[in-house]
Amino acid sequence: MHRAKGLEFFAVAIPFMADASFPPSVALKSAVDAADRVDILDQYRSLLHVAATRAKKALRVSWSGQITSLIPNEH
Repeated sequence: MHRAKGLEFFAVAIPFMADASFPPSVALKSAVDAADRVDILDQYRSLLHVAATRAKKALRVSWSGQITSLIPNEH
């Protein structure tokens, strides 16, 4: 995701967007307090936004179980 900033692709696939996988638990465990946790979540939300907005025509997101809380689920 880091290298995609500024680039565009016809189609983008973003796999492993399960709540248990993204953001990685290791990243969240590294938070020293609640404010740091919010900063970490914001960084991962920003990365996800960059990845998703690189798609010109098609975006596919996959997950197993519960989708990450960083993607709004409006059913």
